[in-house]
Amino acid sequence: MIETVTARWKVVALGLAITLMIGGAVVLMAIQTRPTREAVAAYTALFTAANRQDIEAATRLCSARYLRIHPLRPADEGGIVGLPRNIHKNFQAWRQGPNIWVCPTNRVGPVYQFVRERDAWRFDGPVGLLRGRGEFFPLSDLTDEGAPSLDEPPANPAQPD
Repeated sequence: MIETVTARWKVVALGLAITLMIGGAVVLMAIQTRPTREAVAAYTALFTAANRQDIEAATRLCSARYLRIHPLRPADEGGIVGLPRNIHKNFQAWRQGPNIWVCPTNRVGPVYQFVRERDAWRFDGPVGLLRGRGEFFPLSDLTDEGAPSLDEPPANPAQPD
């Protein structure tokens, strides 16, 4: 009789220990992935604002640096000039130093950066191109050395006809 009670308590204690370990792992995972999940939520809100051509909402979701270099304006074909307008179900998002990078396509395509600013994740523009096998090309590698920097507005924005 005593052996049966002892065996039951051992099973209960083992079950409780396993439950606590699994619960701890879930909590740890939630804490570690929170910044990435928040940045993806900001990305989703950004492309929703872009699709609605809601300049005010999109402005709140962009970093000060991005807004200084790229004033937001509606695009003729819909959306907002320079902002992404969709996300693929197989997108990728990851931490890159203090920032979050998001590749909204099917793991091959543009990569956008989100920075922590004013206690929220803000869109900071494209940083490069993700190619097959996880090969990343920074924007600096994709531009001509003689071309003006993408972080500076053009000296003469008017284009000849």
